[in-house]
Amino acid sequence: MKRIVRDLPIKIYHSSDAISHSGIVQLLKSPEHYKNYKEGIVEPTPAMEFGSACHSFILEPELFAKEYVLAPKFDKRTKDGKEAAAKWDEENVGKIPLAAEQIDALAAMRVSVFNHTGTAKILSAGEAETSLFWTDEYTGLQCRIRPDWMFDRGIADLKSCITASKDGFSKAVANLGYDVQAAFYIDGMKAVTGKTVNFYFIAVEKSAPFSTACYMASQEMVEVGRAKYRGALELLKWCQENSRFPGYQPSGEIESIDLPRWAASFELEA
Repeated sequence: MKRIVRDLPIKIYHSSDAISHSGIVQLLKSPEHYKNYKEGIVEPTPAMEFGSACHSFILEPELFAKEYVLAPKFDKRTKDGKEAAAKWDEENVGKIPLAAEQIDALAAMRVSVFNHTGTAKILSAGEAETSLFWTDEYTGLQCRIRPDWMFDRGIADLKSCITASKDGFSKAVANLGYDVQAAFYIDGMKAVTGKTVNFYFIAVEKSAPFSTACYMASQEMVEVGRAKYRGALELLKWCQENSRFPGYQPSGEIESIDLPRWAASFELEA
């Protein structure tokens, strides 16, 4: 199965049984975490919700206008305030409310992204949120990706972050599994389209001065991410075949535990 689906609603995309990058990241924690994720028990964090709003505002402004709305402040201590709030809620059913300061931050982030020469060039032509599906030839598992942006030279992913500095963002790559994403997306594009592409991170800070930086995933990063996701797919295949999704200690073993290196090297002052 190889297919490209455009304009697929995000809820339908997420309802697919095919494994995604987010699922792989959960698998790398433990199969138990993956099962919990697939059952829809994990609630999105405020950071995740803001990230979704950022994607829509910058890459799909028409969709943003349909799905999000500026939430005014009401004094619910008064009768008039309660009535106004209730009327507003009724008129905006189904829309995601954002505070004025959040809208201001999104506007500043958009300006920053398009003021960055390299990023502006990437976003000058392409398509947002296109879904790709394929069957992994080694495990037979169904896989899916949904690049933030596809263009002639590759794939770009928009990341709202605390710091877009090279040193700081590289730590986010390691901590949040962005290396796995880069490899999985590159290989997914190859499997579906036959094209070998590069993977770009568009990192924009979510607080003033809202600086933007653009990075291309190195070959070393991609190789490390590929080894991780290949191992995760093999693990998932085993879990499905054995109907087992163990946690951190599959056999219920008891382990000894040490301090982390930074704590173990701590020296008490005399």
